[in-house]
Amino acid sequence: MNEAIITIQKHDAHPSDAQRWGRARERAVLRGRMICDLLSPEVNFSEAVALDAGCGYGGTSIALCERGADVIAVDRDPARLGELSATCPSLEIEHADIASLPYPDKSFHLIILQDVIEHVTDALGVLREMHRVLCDDGLLYMSTPNRDSVLNLVADPHFGLPFAATKKRAELRTLLRAKRPSEAERDDLAELFSLAAFSDALQHSGFSFRFINTRVAKALFEQPDALVWSTWHVRAVAFLRRSGMYRAALGMVNDEPGFFNRRINPTWYLLCRKLPS
Repeated sequence: MNEAIITIQKHDAHPSDAQRWGRARERAVLRGRMICDLLSPEVNFSEAVALDAGCGYGGTSIALCERGADVIAVDRDPARLGELSATCPSLEIEHADIASLPYPDKSFHLIILQDVIEHVTDALGVLREMHRVLCDDGLLYMSTPNRDSVLNLVADPHFGLPFAATKKRAELRTLLRAKRPSEAERDDLAELFSLAAFSDALQHSGFSFRFINTRVAKALFEQPDALVWSTWHVRAVAFLRRSGMYRAALGMVNDEPGFFNRRINPTWYLLCRKLPS
């Protein structure tokens, strides 16, 4: 899970969750640098005004600054923003709701919305706000888990629980009250998308999209620490690398909206552009 949403509950979190969240935070900048590498064919960072929407601890914001971008990091948690400001004083930060941003239309050349959209209560509203503040020729980078992936059915990406990925937010809360009571009342519980629902949400928000899963899959096996931190996914990647089966896995990954991205791929990585008006 992305650093953008996580608050580590040191005293009452389930041990496996605390371990996962800790890994996410520790590796935030590493992941941000990998994201910059993925975007480098599309983005001239030194000329870009970038928005890291739901930045959390700001690993991607820091990495974008390293590449020369003019970055604004937005999050709803003032404590995380305070830590980020102390770490990177030159970074511009904003305490705001990403569904209602304090910026004019067409303010940004690049928007990062990394593992955030599944946590908001009004996903369509957030996507429309991203559309509003993005330049006409700008780029929206997104990642989000796949509700219908068989891998996420075995262990969901947030809590490692079977079938939790299929739950609506209220159903997930009920499940967590039994399995993870310290997490059950969070107001940012994830409600994952099917590919059809996600495609519809993007289209109704004014975006076209294309997957870049093949780029990410290559990066996964070159630097797995930048992408996975749940125990289940860490072990799965380690097994594939150790056994040599990663070659077959890479051959399966594709950027088409077919069976692989409907039923197998656990996380989608995509680039979005504004549809012609």
